[in-house]
Amino acid sequence: MCVEKYPYIPQYRFANAVDLKGRGYKYYQFGRHLKIGKLYFYHGHQYGGQYHTSNHLRKLGCNIMYGHWHDLQNMTATHMDGPKAAWSIGCLKDMKPKANEWLDNRRINWAHAFAIVDFFKGGLFTVHVIQIINGKTSLWGELIDGNK
Repeated sequence: MCVEKYPYIPQYRFANAVDLKGRGYKYYQFGRHLKIGKLYFYHGHQYGGQYHTSNHLRKLGCNIMYGHWHDLQNMTATHMDGPKAAWSIGCLKDMKPKANEWLDNRRINWAHAFAIVDFFKGGLFTVHVIQIINGKTSLWGELIDGNK
């Protein structure tokens, strides 16, 4: 397949392959941060470890949300200028064993989830992490079954 043989060709880069610009989205390169209100978003690869949300919060000193580690974590701290938090919001990746053979059957701490963020005046916001278990979740009192 061409994309595997020549991954450096521009049309095979992620932003081009899924036509983000043509769909009206702005693409942020790996490691770049998007700020909406008082919350930053980015891929999440820069600070790892068992307590990666704590590492992000401590090293960046801001409200940050990311997904790189594919698990659910949340850490909060109160700084002199107010409370701050970091969220690792899981993933929506196929977690069947066949799709993850590259992990050599290693047990993983990944979770299916997504976040809903409500923004308010002055850049304030609330975060609602919605966990999906066995293809099901509840949102605003309604059961959502992705297995149907």
